[in-house]
Amino acid sequence: MARVSLSLHDEMQLMAEELRRHFSPSQLERLARETGFIQRQRKLRAQDFVTLAAFLNHDLATYPLTALCGELDAARQVSLSAEGLNQRFDESSVAFLRKLFSTLLEAKLLAAASLPCDLDRYFQRIRILDATLFQLPDRFAPRYPGSGGSAHTAGMKIQFEFDLKTGRFLYVDVGSGSMNDGLKGTERTQTVTSGDLCIRDLGYFCLKDFQQMEQQGAFYLSRLKINVRVYEKNEAIKHFKNGKVKKESLFTEIDLESIMNQMKLGEIIEIEKAYLGRNSKYATRLLIYKLTEEQTQERLAIRFKNEKKKGITYREKTKRLSAINVYMTNIPPTTIAKEQIYPLYSLRWQVEILFKTWKSLFHIDAVKPVKIERFECQVYGKLIALLLTSSLMFQMREILLRKKKQELSELKAMAILKSYLGKLYDTVDNGMEEMVELLQRVFQMIAKNGRKSHRYEKKTVFDLLGIVYESRKKIKATAS
Repeated sequence: MARVSLSLHDEMQLMAEELRRHFSPSQLERLARETGFIQRQRKLRAQDFVTLAAFLNHDLATYPLTALCGELDAARQVSLSAEGLNQRFDESSVAFLRKLFSTLLEAKLLAAASLPCDLDRYFQRIRILDATLFQLPDRFAPRYPGSGGSAHTAGMKIQFEFDLKTGRFLYVDVGSGSMNDGLKGTERTQTVTSGDLCIRDLGYFCLKDFQQMEQQGAFYLSRLKINVRVYEKNEAIKHFKNGKVKKESLFTEIDLESIMNQMKLGEIIEIEKAYLGRNSKYATRLLIYKLTEEQTQERLAIRFKNEKKKGITYREKTKRLSAINVYMTNIPPTTIAKEQIYPLYSLRWQVEILFKTWKSLFHIDAVKPVKIERFECQVYGKLIALLLTSSLMFQMREILLRKKKQELSELKAMAILKSYLGKLYDTVDNGMEEMVELLQRVFQMIAKNGRKSHRYEKKTVFDLLGIVYESRKKIKATAS
């Protein structure tokens, strides 16, 4: 069904109504009472605490308590002592912010319409799962052990999955740095539905997961772990004297290194039906890409750096196979040609752009050895702000494309939206029209300064998805 065309004012009014519903003082107080953050009338109300944790331009876990008190008084006219504020950082305050975040996540806050693209014919959703990790002060190790296995290191990992076509957050899980990616990948596989395309990196590699996706009518695209043995069916099957087939003769192992040595730089070789694993062999489509010399040297340099800095030791075979990328997928060749598999996989890097905004713009990883509940309040406060900002960004991306046929830059738009976030939250208590006007101003600013730059002929997300839009280069060419 075609979407009804609305004016920009009406588009923003729908967004404003949803924001006011989820962030109204009555809704926030209800969640605060459910979690025990508010048990009786206090000077610090639920909406004031949300302001402090999510919508002021500071970091709870790095700013001094006295400075936070000043920020709170200036923004909400709430006067607290430093010790009084410190006491409010407890298990109930963490539970309140966690509950608010999960409520917004489950409600699909400001869910944008799916972008119309060429891939709609094949995939309902393009699901990208990844995790971001950052170190914490050693004192947090009992609750958040790090990934290195040492009791004296601490870290936090946030698992994240989103749909590239709508921008909707599908899953967010906050845990220790030692959280196992593979187990989380298997959990998320249970939620895959027919028509989904799941793009995953090597941390989530699991043959059983890929097999289950295929059984559920979904598609997967992943790099192949180099230590996984690859086979092809043997045409010359051998038999015992009694006529029974020798099982070891059914398949022949494929020598990837030998294939690599015969390939030209930039060449792609496809094996439409390869078999993976030693015992129960799983059939998949395999694509081998020979990297350029520059790409190979860059990869070797990264691996050398990891060996020196992180104590990682790569196998000699892994180093020798650095000149190729091997991908596996169940997408038929008639759907996506071999030349398009790597560009399709490169869409996975969009999650890295989001993670970049989490750290560079919102400083979710900024922390000092403070009270642990204060740090956790920062994490969930930042996630609330990130969910809101990302939801607004993806909504405005869709509107900008639909109304002006233009492509939005995620980084630029997130930076612009962050500047308005506190003011936008303040308008919740004011009239509806004030919020609508502010949202219109934000959209106009994004349309003016938040568009994607098209440089060096590098393909953008819209190019890779096959979305019809007008690039700046095309507009300039027409104008000249």
